[in-house]
Amino acid sequence: MVAPVAQSCPVATKIATYGSSWPCSNYLRCGVTKSDEAVIDPVVRVEEKVRTRGGRFEFLDALRGLAASAVVIGHCGERLWPEYARFSSSHFGAGMFGVFVFFIVSGFIIPASLERGRSLAAFWVGRFFRLFPLFWGCLIAAMILHSVGRFSLQSGFLADPAWHMITNATMVQFFLGAPNTQVIGAAWTLSYELVFYLFVSLLFLGGLNRRSVPLAVLAIGSIVAALFLPVAMVNGPDANLVSRLMVVVVTVAVAVFFARRAATRRSAGAAVLLASIAVPLVLNQPGPSAYSATIFATMLVGTVLYRMTAGEIGTMLGWGMFGFAACVILGFKFVVEQPHLDPATGVWVPWWKEAVTMVCAYLLFGAALLLRRYSFPRPLLFLGRISFSLYLMHALVLGAINPWTTSVLGISAAWLTWCTWVIGSIALATLTYHTIEKPFHNLGRRLMDKMDAGARPAPTPVA
Repeated sequence: MVAPVAQSCPVATKIATYGSSWPCSNYLRCGVTKSDEAVIDPVVRVEEKVRTRGGRFEFLDALRGLAASAVVIGHCGERLWPEYARFSSSHFGAGMFGVFVFFIVSGFIIPASLERGRSLAAFWVGRFFRLFPLFWGCLIAAMILHSVGRFSLQSGFLADPAWHMITNATMVQFFLGAPNTQVIGAAWTLSYELVFYLFVSLLFLGGLNRRSVPLAVLAIGSIVAALFLPVAMVNGPDANLVSRLMVVVVTVAVAVFFARRAATRRSAGAAVLLASIAVPLVLNQPGPSAYSATIFATMLVGTVLYRMTAGEIGTMLGWGMFGFAACVILGFKFVVEQPHLDPATGVWVPWWKEAVTMVCAYLLFGAALLLRRYSFPRPLLFLGRISFSLYLMHALVLGAINPWTTSVLGISAAWLTWCTWVIGSIALATLTYHTIEKPFHNLGRRLMDKMDAGARPAPTPVA
């Protein structure tokens, strides 16, 4: 899930102050994507076409609010009502719907955030302080709750808690071990987010970050190709010497490709480092591989829509790619997905369940993008601001607060529990947003500004 991203544009101020002397003409050496003017134009064009509030895109905050609400409501309902759990398994998964909305939002805003004229290092400093302090706080809280019997940990984690606590702290735990080693079950999406950041950074270093349409086509095509890709090729139960050698070969090939495209030795070294992390993680995903490919393709479709909104590609091409991706998902599921029995709920799952859920997420994003010039309800925007906290904290609330056992004033115990969990999640998310998430986000922005100021050349003296 992506965290809300500030929409300020510090590049414009820097260029207005220093003119063509900031910082140099070689954009890769400076850590920006193009010439200074070209960096500003797409961002400015988007900001002119999107309604903002407090420097944030309203339609994105509204989408985040809806996505987080869908995840929370879905998870609460599945725990309380078996009939809803069966519906969620067989017809429409609110949780899956919410996370795919988040994935499209990430694809839309993260490349834009990276291309705002800051260095790659500053981008990662910002991401670190935006995500990790709250995530680590959530992990610590889960451990404390577990110690007093108020939060359950999965068997895979308990088999080696020290090691799995370390892997969870990296936020790529989903790619480092089995899914049952996660502390926060919903955190699997953050692993995909972080790997997406790694690949976007690689594209940035290689000067390919604006080739969004061909990259999206390649990613969409990989959904089919991923059918033949083994899972967990590094440390999975079926991993062997051959699979690990394949991982090494692919990693070296990707690292060499991007290192050769980098502008400086320092950028080449960074590309090698990023490839050495990203490629093994992706090839070690626990599966199914086609599902992972669908997630990355969805993010890149979000990037295509950003290029369209910025005027970098045509409207027909942007919406065409959007529709093409949705059709491929439907067609792929129709051809490949077989109806099956869900062991958890005992219901028959038709081929179209996941496809419809994913495409509905696409349709919601598309509708919000069309309404981007309009204002959205403030409660929805508030939920969008606290969406990252809400996404993480609701897991703690569901574990810590026991369900009601009796009805009150004619309200059933199930509905009392549902209201308690939802309201409690929002209340706790509001608290952690103001005490952890926002302060550390602001700290990260200050550090980014200092990094930019340190890289800024002194004005040329006037003779």
